[in-house]
Amino acid sequence: MWRSWMTRAAGIGLALMAGVLVATGPRGARGAEPVPAGVAKVDITPETPVRMYGYAARKTESEGIAGRLKASALAIGGNDGDGPAVLLAVDCGSVPSDLAAEVLRRVQAAVPLKPERFMLCNSHNHSGPNLKGLKQFTGEELEHMTRYAAQLTERLEQVVLQALKQRAPAQLAVTTGQVDFAANRRVLKDGKWAGFGAVPEAPVDHRLPVLRVTGVQGKLLAVVVNYACHNTTLRGNFKQIHGDWAGCAQEYIEADHPGAVCLISVGCGADSDPCPHSTVELCQQHGRKMADEVKRLVAGPWRLISGSITARTATQEIPYAPPPSLDELRETAKKSYAAQRLLTRLESGEKLPASVPYPVTTWTFGDDLAMVFLSHEVVVDYALRLKRELDPGRLWVNAYSNDVSIYIASKRLLGEGGYEVNNSLDTLVTYGHPERLQPPLEDRIVEQVKSLLPATFHTPEHGRP
Repeated sequence: MWRSWMTRAAGIGLALMAGVLVATGPRGARGAEPVPAGVAKVDITPETPVRMYGYAARKTESEGIAGRLKASALAIGGNDGDGPAVLLAVDCGSVPSDLAAEVLRRVQAAVPLKPERFMLCNSHNHSGPNLKGLKQFTGEELEHMTRYAAQLTERLEQVVLQALKQRAPAQLAVTTGQVDFAANRRVLKDGKWAGFGAVPEAPVDHRLPVLRVTGVQGKLLAVVVNYACHNTTLRGNFKQIHGDWAGCAQEYIEADHPGAVCLISVGCGADSDPCPHSTVELCQQHGRKMADEVKRLVAGPWRLISGSITARTATQEIPYAPPPSLDELRETAKKSYAAQRLLTRLESGEKLPASVPYPVTTWTFGDDLAMVFLSHEVVVDYALRLKRELDPGRLWVNAYSNDVSIYIASKRLLGEGGYEVNNSLDTLVTYGHPERLQPPLEDRIVEQVKSLLPATFHTPEHGRP
């Protein structure tokens, strides 16, 4: 019944869109057919005080709510063929991978949804619940967090199923703007990391890609916005629940476009912080700046894209280096959380696995757009390099996708050292000596992305590996 209805509706949609939507450029003209799409949003604000994500200095539970947390889902495609694709954007520091897997399992009981077509994008908000720390809590703190994890699981399942249920003929289009509140935070002295700050001349990515979803009558249903910046306007002395700049941007964009749902994904901004930072008012300032840019972009032009999504995924196994002595590792662990984790496991008698998995997923929308999903906290060099070696006009890079546990440093950062390097995947697998990882993780990940994408997305001088 769904398939026959969708076929009839798509035919109607084609006729209606001819007079409503205008494509720009030859690629957009090929992507003019409607596609089933649905969107939904749900409140995920904790109902009790909870321990908060991020800053280690916060040792107590949250003290009230300064802003609501949300989760939004966009479902694209029908149930035939490869089935639908679902983008789930969550106002969370890090949704644990086992919780995300449980949401997918529940959804699959109702709708055929392949794992590579279900992508969860964390906002990496530092003023929300610390789900990653669940196993460390005891007593009432554990009770509160366990209750919140169950609540979140149910609500994420609910919002995904609702988006799937809402699917109706729609049109996809993309454009790109720019906002400038992200600043590289790595202060250097004599070429080495010296602390945190705002470094105007250092690498940063100010591009603001926007995906628009409109119904066959031209009504704006959803906008997906991507920006490469840490969600850390609010610092460790802030003890209330709040969605930071991403939460404010959603609120303002939806207020500017009544009836539309906004989804925020974060790009490769692990070494970029909001500037300035520290107050809710500054969260609002950054969110308003983003909303104003989206409002400007809505007037057009837009490039229509295909709604036919091909999803590809691959997991690299990054091998552990031979371990050093425990005394050497204890010394390294004094300045590295990653090394500290390894030391704890070794001292408990645990046998470490031979390798660490690093998954990469790509969605291609016909030949019109390549969307990349990278796990963990990825620094800006990855996006900048990918935009050199792939067609930047048809590339969208999401970081903080699915699991978020550790930094993904670049060659540049490995030479500079410092916080992100000391807490990186390189340090995890090489026991505090990231320079030992060969070939470098940056090359492995970039080549993996390129291998998953059709040759048509590659620049001539950087062909497919």
